[in-house]
Amino acid sequence: MRYEAEIVVCGAGTAGSVAAIAAADAGRDVLVIEQFGSAGGSGTLALVTPLMNTCVPGNPMGSYVSREINRRMLALGAAAGKGDCWFDPEMLKIVLNEMLVERGVRVLYHTFLIGARREGGEVTSVEIANKSGRGEVAGKIFIDATGDADVVHALGFETLHGSEEDGKNQPMSLRYLLGGVDTQAFWDYLERVTHPDDAPRPRPENYDGAVTLNPGKHWPLKPLFLQAIDEGQLTREDALYWQFFTVPGRRDAIAFNCPEFFDFHDADDAENQSRVQAEGKRAILRQLSFYRARIPGFEHAYLSEISAMVGVRESRRAVTDHILTAGEILGRARFDDAVCRCNYPVDVHGRDLNTYALSGNDREPYYEIPLRCLIVRDAENLLVAGRNLGSEFIAQSSARIIPTCRAMGEAAGLAAALSIRDQKPVREIGGKRVREEMSRMGADEA
Repeated sequence: MRYEAEIVVCGAGTAGSVAAIAAADAGRDVLVIEQFGSAGGSGTLALVTPLMNTCVPGNPMGSYVSREINRRMLALGAAAGKGDCWFDPEMLKIVLNEMLVERGVRVLYHTFLIGARREGGEVTSVEIANKSGRGEVAGKIFIDATGDADVVHALGFETLHGSEEDGKNQPMSLRYLLGGVDTQAFWDYLERVTHPDDAPRPRPENYDGAVTLNPGKHWPLKPLFLQAIDEGQLTREDALYWQFFTVPGRRDAIAFNCPEFFDFHDADDAENQSRVQAEGKRAILRQLSFYRARIPGFEHAYLSEISAMVGVRESRRAVTDHILTAGEILGRARFDDAVCRCNYPVDVHGRDLNTYALSGNDREPYYEIPLRCLIVRDAENLLVAGRNLGSEFIAQSSARIIPTCRAMGEAAGLAAALSIRDQKPVREIGGKRVREEMSRMGADEA
């Protein structure tokens, strides 16, 4: 079993699906390898909803493909507002699939990457396995959008892992959706228990609320959680990070950004991911019992979906021509070869949530990510896109959000397409040329 394509994208997740769409729009022959049966990765299979705000004024996503996704989701009633935040993960699967099919992108779903080959710095093929057996996919340019830098790792190129201090990754989560919630009764309850100094204030639509046991934080449901912990109905870990959101188009649904696991530190370890799946389901059942017994509006709630994919915030990162540093994002750095912009805060999860805003250059409040962060060092034809970009741990905690990963995917896809069209190495194409093409196609700017 052998396939060939001009551009081979490994992973049809947040960055990979956008990379494939952009490369196909540029007229290239694209093949995508995806281990699950749907595109969208974290946004669909890990149920990471809503989209985080880029925190640049106007919330520009810097991606014309993102704009099309948002328009389609709004037309289906599967997103709220401008489509740049609240969305339904199930409908996003359909939208991404339609966009890939319409562009003629070949997608091998239910296909696993099991190896890769190179001759010096030139990648020649990746090895795959699926129901048809084992095979390989040859290409001219490869994009590693696996999230875990699986292609980079398989080829023996250098990777980074976790914090520079101890090598530990950010905690993983197993998100879930509940149906059958009387949301009006829930909002009424939140109004009754919310005090003026509590934050955020409850509202009937597109609400996000959280509980944290960190000192100094005031949340409407914190006393209820503490009581449940004292009585043994919940564990302390259940309340260290608990967050919920509404879902557009689902009047009786609530999405949860938990449970979160603080002691399984290797996000690219199969046993750790298996433990998250196993222990996560136990925690979800425990939490569901708590809601039904103690929170008005949840008396008839039921589990509508548990994420098929473990929610991974950070694992392996590629070593690229440039490594985005903590100092660069905190100081809102600029680059001549920038391909996207972001101003999302530092967001490091753990038993103590470590978040803080960026500083400097308030006239243009954002930092930039250069194309060099997507070009694998020592490789001739290998790019990365998404949360496995070349970056330090702290920098990645800001750059990993879905809108920014989409923009990186678009940049990688267009860089690969321009390289093939102009018959030049990607390094000679340069980030400025790629960003010009993104803007020409309709990407919004800060």
